[in-house]
Amino acid sequence: MINTDNVLLFDLDGTVLNTDELIFQSFRYTFKKLLPDYTLSEEELLSFLGPPLRDSFARFFSGDQVDEAVQIYRAYNHEKHNDYVTLYPHETEVLKKLHEKGIRMAVVTTKFKDAAVYGLKCAHLDQYFEIVIGSDEVTHGKPHPEAVLTAMKKMNVNKGYMIGDNVTDIQAGKNAGIKTIGVTWSLKGTEGLLNEHPDYMMESYDDLYDYLERM
Repeated sequence: MINTDNVLLFDLDGTVLNTDELIFQSFRYTFKKLLPDYTLSEEELLSFLGPPLRDSFARFFSGDQVDEAVQIYRAYNHEKHNDYVTLYPHETEVLKKLHEKGIRMAVVTTKFKDAAVYGLKCAHLDQYFEIVIGSDEVTHGKPHPEAVLTAMKKMNVNKGYMIGDNVTDIQAGKNAGIKTIGVTWSLKGTEGLLNEHPDYMMESYDDLYDYLERM
């Protein structure tokens, strides 16, 4: 029987929404506009999965050009969202079951809240998440615990799991004093996640449901 005392806090990109290809295409498009002679390597593209957008662009641009890059990226990302974003196997069914069993769920993301909500609505998943905490609602991004603690405070809870595909997701959960779950399908691989010693590594959404039933 699933313990309804624990809330589930999900990262968005790479955990709830499979946005990897959208992110890669958005960065490629932005660089083509601003640095047409520069070709991003696979390693550089992978490094963009997880960190806040401004942090990623600040590695290549400075001053007003960082703002311009962010604007170009967001416009393209919004326009092409439904062309590239997919869901994970059995995800909708599992989230629906968890919701029906009274499990409270939220999204904690480095995306701006409006963009995150838009993505969830496009995927018809917004009904399952009680709140969304975006990077524009906090001062410190993951691995700082602020976003996780903000979500838990708004939900008036003190127990739960932070679930994500990035090292910073696991670190943020641990820094907030809650349990953590990593995903095995991250394009960055599992080594970094395993080094953070999450409480569990889920192989699928069905696997997540089975794990929660055992706890």
